[in-house]
Amino acid sequence: MKNKNLILIFILFLSTTIYSQGVKNETGEIRKNAISFNILGTTPILGITYERILSDKISFEIGLGIPSIGVGMKVFPSGIREGKMMFHTGITATYFDSRDSFLDAQGVIAYVPLGLSYFGKAGFNFGIDVGPGVAMGDETVFVPYGNLKVGYRF
Repeated sequence: MKNKNLILIFILFLSTTIYSQGVKNETGEIRKNAISFNILGTTPILGITYERILSDKISFEIGLGIPSIGVGMKVFPSGIREGKMMFHTGITATYFDSRDSFLDAQGVIAYVPLGLSYFGKAGFNFGIDVGPGVAMGDETVFVPYGNLKVGYRF
């Protein structure tokens, strides 16, 4: 009888320990990865972006598009939460080379996004932002820039 009680206590202790470790995820069990379709942002025209949540307030993204590659970091001052609209800011930089297309340009665009993101509980991902940017190519000019993305979190 004594061994059964010890086994029962051990199982209860183990199950509460496992459960509490599962709940103590720093991002609140949110899906950390996302694939999204983009207009502007890390892809100046159209593209696909992979995003990874690094902490409860920071995410990193890399995008591949027509005709570009870009990286960015977003900061969520009030924290990342599922099912709520969240303010974000950060920095994004994109290298593009469209000399053989209708844009006929090459260079780098860097901008500071100010916008809103939504991470749905079922995996839906949405983001929109605008902000001041700098286009550096043949000449450097200040431009307004933005981003619209829709995707899936996993």
